[in-house]
Amino acid sequence: MKKFKTFTSLIILFIASSVSAKDFGLHFDDSGNIIKPDQEFMWRGMDDEKDGFRNSAFKNFKRAAEFGNYHAMSLVALYLMQDKDYQSAHAWFKLIDLGKIPNREYMEEIVGNLETMMSPQELQQADDMKAELAETYGSYPTMLRRAEWKNSLKFTGTHIKGYIPPFLRIQLNSGMEITGQNLKKQIETFIYDYEFNFGVGEVTLDEIEIIEADETEEKK
Repeated sequence: MKKFKTFTSLIILFIASSVSAKDFGLHFDDSGNIIKPDQEFMWRGMDDEKDGFRNSAFKNFKRAAEFGNYHAMSLVALYLMQDKDYQSAHAWFKLIDLGKIPNREYMEEIVGNLETMMSPQELQQADDMKAELAETYGSYPTMLRRAEWKNSLKFTGTHIKGYIPPFLRIQLNSGMEITGQNLKKQIETFIYDYEFNFGVGEVTLDEIEIIEADETEEKK
């Protein structure tokens, strides 16, 4: 009997710096770069996954996805695949701009295998679900979410949240000094020119598990 193979798990090797993002707010690495909130939630999710707290990891990956993090979206989709919720997984994968991520061919293969397992009706339902998800995780709402994060910050010398005084100076433990101008540029780049990346460190993805579905289970 013909089998359709679908990759549902990834080895996630996250080689990060010693920076630990524990709190939601403004943090810097030792080079003076801001630690973006989506990176914070990714790290929390990675820690939860490592410690066996799957539900908490799933929630943190979704929170990272709110900022436009495609890696987080792919992990949410893979969790849903593990739960055999193929329609939801397909919807999450379709949120991702595959032209902006590494391992594009790998992701395309996963989505292609998913589609062979779904009926036309299920694919339509997945498209409808994707449209609904895009209201929170699409490019425009995620940009607004990044701006919302900026507007939640408050700096010494002003009572206006989100306002970065030009005279601001932040001294890091590494000895670096961050100026208000530099901080403003970093945050505005994060909001308006968001670039998907894995932050400090390296992430590699590789398949470790294959599940098979009988042809009779694929089409309804």
